[in-house]
Amino acid sequence: MDCGIDKDELRQFMRQFAGDYESREMLRLLGRHPFTRFNRLALADSLRMRLCDVDRAINHLKDKGLLITIDGQKTALYTLTAVEPWHDMVRKTAEQDYCQFLLEASSI
Repeated sequence: MDCGIDKDELRQFMRQFAGDYESREMLRLLGRHPFTRFNRLALADSLRMRLCDVDRAINHLKDKGLLITIDGQKTALYTLTAVEPWHDMVRKTAEQDYCQFLLEASSI
């Protein structure tokens, strides 16, 4: 599947922003649902991760500027940044075939 992103671009992006498994998986989820707002329990359930791992990935991606926090009525909500080119890059990364993504991510 050609999603308009070359291997070097992807490798550099993943190395810089998603060097760990939890961050990579969260970026893939957010890339597939780029305008959805998730609370941390929904992220943990969707990603099948422990809350401590989700919290670490949230903090990492927020520090990198890829994730933003929106104040919900009772809890914080998280969504993919609208800032380009990051928004587009995450969406393109999520469009990749999962096997291709794993091969690229494993070379980081």
